[in-house]
Amino acid sequence: MKVKLKDNKKPITDMFCFTNKGYCSTTIEKINSGNLVDVERIPKSALEYVEEVKKEIKITKKKGE
Repeated sequence: MKVKLKDNKKPITDMFCFTNKGYCSTTIEKINSGNLVDVERIPKSALEYVEEVKKEIKITKKKGE
């Protein structure tokens, strides 16, 4: 899943673990820089800082319907 920072004025300062391997400081730095980051999980306590970016699905109608 991909996440992004909710508010650039409120960066992540705590040590949240977004991977199953453990804490990764580069992941936190990427999120704080405003990039979309691919993570394995989102800790509940980190939900005030980040939000999951879901893929948009386009629905198209066929001609004649």
